[in-house]
Amino acid sequence: MFFRVLGCSGSDLPGHHLTSFLVDDTILLDAGSVTSALDLAQQSRITDIFVTHAHLDHIKDILFLADNLIEFFSGKNRPPVRIHGLPEVLKSIADHLLNDTIWPDFTVIPEQAPVLAYHPLAPGTVIQVGGLQVATCPVNHARAASGFVLWSEDGKHNVAYTGDTGSNGPWWDFLNALPFPLTNLITEASFPNSMEELAKISKHLTPRLLRAELERLTVRPKIHIYHMKSPFSAQIQEELQRDLAGYTYHLLREKESFYF
Repeated sequence: MFFRVLGCSGSDLPGHHLTSFLVDDTILLDAGSVTSALDLAQQSRITDIFVTHAHLDHIKDILFLADNLIEFFSGKNRPPVRIHGLPEVLKSIADHLLNDTIWPDFTVIPEQAPVLAYHPLAPGTVIQVGGLQVATCPVNHARAASGFVLWSEDGKHNVAYTGDTGSNGPWWDFLNALPFPLTNLITEASFPNSMEELAKISKHLTPRLLRAELERLTVRPKIHIYHMKSPFSAQIQEELQRDLAGYTYHLLREKESFYF
């Protein structure tokens, strides 16, 4: 499973791009920074987008990606790019973004071969995409949000992605019940410990809160940290060294790539 970081920041600043990960060159996990990271040929290879929730920093480049891809669909028999997510998440995108007011509705444009299509996911249902198995489970963030687990057929290559989340017991129960040991986890640490109250209100994690969540797991996967708020990055990193003692973790960096 080839994994590429297009953006992993919790802040939109020069040198800090919003959340988006590319899997096997064709699958997006969220779409905060796609069109600024990939050239047109690379964008044209995308077949599926898995959206954790409808906050703008995770979906904004769906709009610009659709606009860029229209030439690849006009007059051609090409299947639409599939947008996967909880029904409530997809409804938010349809109602508030791709609504012909904020942006054209590319689920009906071009008429004969639309660029995009919605594919609602039920929690726990496993689908196959590009040779991988994918399942979703709700998490504690926004009005509706979920994380995703992707794995190879034999389960040896796998990664779980929480998306943005606060404290969330059912998600960890879901991971503990997987039919294979989880080896990689992408999760957030948005705020420093001193801002724990804000983190709880906004349903995010601090290093200390993250440690408490990870203790719910029955295995110890490698932890990949994303979504640090850039103004607090140095403080968060210092706290992670202390609060994640005993865990193997890695701070995700934009433009890096590796295999799971």
